[in-house]
Amino acid sequence: MVVRRMKKAGICLTAALYMLFYSSFAVNGMADRPPAGTEEESRKETFIGLSANDMTVRSLEYERQGALVIEALGRGNSREEQTGTEARFSSDEGAHSFGRYFNRYIYLGKEPVTLYSVREGEEDYAIFFSCDNPGLALGQHRQVQDKLAGLAGAARDLGDREKAEFFYQWIYNHVSYDESLQNRTVYHAVMEGKSVCWGYVSAYLSLCRMAGLTCEPVYRGNHAWNRIWLDGQWIYCDITWDKCLGGSTWKFMTQEEMDLDFLHNGL
Repeated sequence: MVVRRMKKAGICLTAALYMLFYSSFAVNGMADRPPAGTEEESRKETFIGLSANDMTVRSLEYERQGALVIEALGRGNSREEQTGTEARFSSDEGAHSFGRYFNRYIYLGKEPVTLYSVREGEEDYAIFFSCDNPGLALGQHRQVQDKLAGLAGAARDLGDREKAEFFYQWIYNHVSYDESLQNRTVYHAVMEGKSVCWGYVSAYLSLCRMAGLTCEPVYRGNHAWNRIWLDGQWIYCDITWDKCLGGSTWKFMTQEEMDLDFLHNGL
């Protein structure tokens, strides 16, 4: 039994971690970084805007613009190559940064949605999207949104720490690690109950933010976990590794404890 558990944990802590960045950077367009060692990698100076990893702080402005893109999915036509939205930015850098923020932190479906920045006039950059099935994408987004909103509502009367614990425990109990490394989104985690680490992180991030908690993803190496602002300090949790090991080693660790954690610091 111990051997099986450690073998499963090994999958979580090694090869599976790569899948977080495969999904986050490549699946839904406006990819953050080219594969290392490729010709594209040698031209990183052409990278426009911020990477999603650099935008861990919640942006209400991007969420407002993101709602316009989600609304446009309802008008999308899969027969058209690109569909316009009401989202606008004053720079190409801002538009590209938003595209990565949208696919990492706003859009909750698993149907790929690719965003484009199109210059309009002298100053405006409009956001267009392409999607094979916009109706399916919108439906998946709403499914996850409604499920998470229900959970956040159930914790409405709890204190901040109790909310954070409630969300941690729900994800721990309802999401299993995907050893096939194919399920990589918050949709896979919340609706299908199986995902690699980004599904855990994204589900917890979304729940905390819906409930009014300050929560951010933390990235290191090819792995990610969460931190929450509680009682005047950052508290860390890694639900993925806890679930893989069958314990709660990384449930609500202080900054000092994380600084001493050789596993995360060694990534």
